[in-house]
Amino acid sequence: MHGTLLALLAGCIFSDVRTRRIPNFACAGIALLGTAECLLDEPRDLPIRLAIAGGAMFAGLVLHRKKVLGGGDIKLVASLVIWLTPIELRLFVLVILIAGGFVGIFYMGMGLLKRLFDPKAPVVSNVPYALAIVVGFLFLRPRLVTELFWIGRG
Repeated sequence: MHGTLLALLAGCIFSDVRTRRIPNFACAGIALLGTAECLLDEPRDLPIRLAIAGGAMFAGLVLHRKKVLGGGDIKLVASLVIWLTPIELRLFVLVILIAGGFVGIFYMGMGLLKRLFDPKAPVVSNVPYALAIVVGFLFLRPRLVTELFWIGRG
């Protein structure tokens, strides 16, 4: 299950970097896997996690309307919230903001380099935020990555 989750997360990052779109099927798959994981580990937590995911979707739509976040970013955050306990949400948002700052600085630097060769090039265009969102999630769930690499070893 975790390998599938990591593959979906990687797909979200690559799609966002390449096309500035996050596929609906990937977010739906992440949400379904999170629901299954919660049902296996803490079934009593599922209603609250789904409610928080709905709240995240609503808050994200408000930010989308103000052109702060893209629709795919909202779907990705809402699907990942299902994997997290309510206590972890503040740290999730904080790490996303910090990682997003680094992603933004990187893309601004790339824009400045482009501008050296083309003075009309924009300094910053759309920033693919999926990487920051996934970093925020994996910061809270590092065992997902470590387990993948330690399967079958001593």
